[in-house]
Amino acid sequence: MAQSAGEPFLTRPLSVVLDFVRFGAALLVAVGHAVQLGLYQGWFPFGVRMQHYCVIVFFVLSGLVISTSVLGGRSSLPRYAIARMARILPVAIPALIFSTLAAYVLAGPSPVRMDNSPEDALAITRQLLAPLTFLSAWPGVAGPIWNPPYWSLCYEVWYYAIFALAVFLRGWARIGAVVLGCLAAGGAILLLMPVWLFGVALTHVPAARRLPLAAAPFVLVGAGLLALALFEVDREVLNPLLKAWWPGDTEWSQWALSDIAMGLLMMPVLAAARSLSGRFAEPIVSLDAAAKRLAGFSFTLYLFHWPLIQLLRSWGLDAGRSLALFAALIALIVLASAAISLLTERQSPRLRRWMEARFLDERRGVFAI
Repeated sequence: MAQSAGEPFLTRPLSVVLDFVRFGAALLVAVGHAVQLGLYQGWFPFGVRMQHYCVIVFFVLSGLVISTSVLGGRSSLPRYAIARMARILPVAIPALIFSTLAAYVLAGPSPVRMDNSPEDALAITRQLLAPLTFLSAWPGVAGPIWNPPYWSLCYEVWYYAIFALAVFLRGWARIGAVVLGCLAAGGAILLLMPVWLFGVALTHVPAARRLPLAAAPFVLVGAGLLALALFEVDREVLNPLLKAWWPGDTEWSQWALSDIAMGLLMMPVLAAARSLSGRFAEPIVSLDAAAKRLAGFSFTLYLFHWPLIQLLRSWGLDAGRSLALFAALIALIVLASAAISLLTERQSPRLRRWMEARFLDERRGVFAI
């Protein structure tokens, strides 16, 4: 399955911009959760919707990047599977282990809410199994200890799998496998899959690659105003509408209608960013190294910030109403995540090379038996 003809949507300048966006979104999630968990009690202009909508940004970017890398015709199902495992496992598994150790071994004397975490060793082990198999986002299944943000990774893994089945299989095998994959994922997870697919759609919509430069600033301003308006109507209109329409447990998809609206807004924003980044390609590309360094630990920052915040609180460390102290604590969390990333996502390329050498028949692009 090949991409649409013409230049790919994801150009090198845009890729640099999106690396900064990935880090910025992960940082905003950490800041929002730090306020939510009481690390800072001063004035803050956003609620929990800010960090949630940052996850929607991640979903759209994920669909765009995965589609760009796969639909160019240079991939296969084994290569795709190895690439996804090498990207996810070096961060996901250490994050689950660290959050559990943080809650039960490293936590200090100050009481911290344990997110309904179990107390005995057997129950702790059971609660780790669902996240390890990326099933903890199913309604009614216990999530990981001290790591609620892990839910979005569980959603993405299902999107990766269903997308691969649709792209790499053929005929009735494709139809049957996709249907089974959707049934296994469940309705709550599928509610947000359109958001991920918006990123995929950008690789196939020629108009997204032809947005005039003169129109790009107006598109950004218009999308920004619509996003602000969405903040006003999601709670009062869209979320109650979803509850009335969807009788089952929506779990982490409780804001699905507003999330889809935000995902739709991301499409013209990315088209405008592509146009503007092409105009200023030279200075943007000169920042490539800095963008890669920041994006290179954004995944670790996303999956480790919650237990790090809880650890600080358990030892009685918080910023109170001091904005300067809050900034210092956030900087500490960011630096800790950067250091941890040397052992997590920075090891992904090495793991991928090892898996390809061990399990992949390079000549045929199939798993070596």
